[in-house]
Amino acid sequence: QNSTHNMTGRWLSTFMACWHNLPICGEEVFLVGSMQKPRTIEIFSGRSGKVLHEIRGEALTAVASRCCFHPSRLVVVGGNSSGRVTVAYDRS
Repeated sequence: QNSTHNMTGRWLSTFMACWHNLPICGEEVFLVGSMQKPRTIEIFSGRSGKVLHEIRGEALTAVASRCCFHPSRLVVVGGNSSGRVTVAYDRS
């Protein structure tokens, strides 16, 4: 049983999960935004459904109800219907 805080009010877009088409670290994953504070984008295991990683930071100030992966790089983008977009990437 996963505990994801994704119950939106009537003013936010509904959350949509996004599957990664290329396995990261040998595992298929999916991501979805969260209502958690501080604001968070969660990456889940496609096999177990467990949270593998949480993306947080000062730049992630709005609920990211729409998220996606870059097709070939470790880049995640989250946005919402207000036009707020956040890009997260691995600096290594």
